[in-house]
Amino acid sequence: MPRLNRDLKAELKTTLPLAFARPEDPLLGATLLGIVVRDGEAKVDDAVLHGRSDLERGIRFTAQRPEEVTPTERWGVVFIAMKSSPAGLYYQGATAVELLIDRPGRRGFRDIVRSVNRMSDAVSGEVALDALSAADRQAVVRLLEERGRDVWERTPLERRQAMVGA
Repeated sequence: MPRLNRDLKAELKTTLPLAFARPEDPLLGATLLGIVVRDGEAKVDDAVLHGRSDLERGIRFTAQRPEEVTPTERWGVVFIAMKSSPAGLYYQGATAVELLIDRPGRRGFRDIVRSVNRMSDAVSGEVALDALSAADRQAVVRLLEERGRDVWERTPLERRQAMVGA
């Protein structure tokens, strides 16, 4: 009998995932986690996967002309893909995109196509955090380590090193 996503959600301790790892459906083999980061502070915000995070509310976004936005805030949006192995969950991939927001003007820039492609890249196992500063990258790594030490330790060494920037 197939298991319901809510049962898997309780086991994985994640919220608002894009897809759950389900044994009966090998095409849905990853759980996506959203992280927002700015000024060396990172926090999990899965609503960013759907464009509904608190920092995006009330902002009219453009994807064509970033020069139209005079950013008062630069945010990094990180997509973390988690996969399951017989030993347990591990971090499969991590990618980042930039989000520019002009809070007083209620305007912003985000490239939706690039964001979707970066989500797909993370699920494919790519690690590309070049859009982040060194402090932001360290904040993301620190958050991942604190959130699940066992998951971090199960992640292959080359992926952990790529996330850290070594």
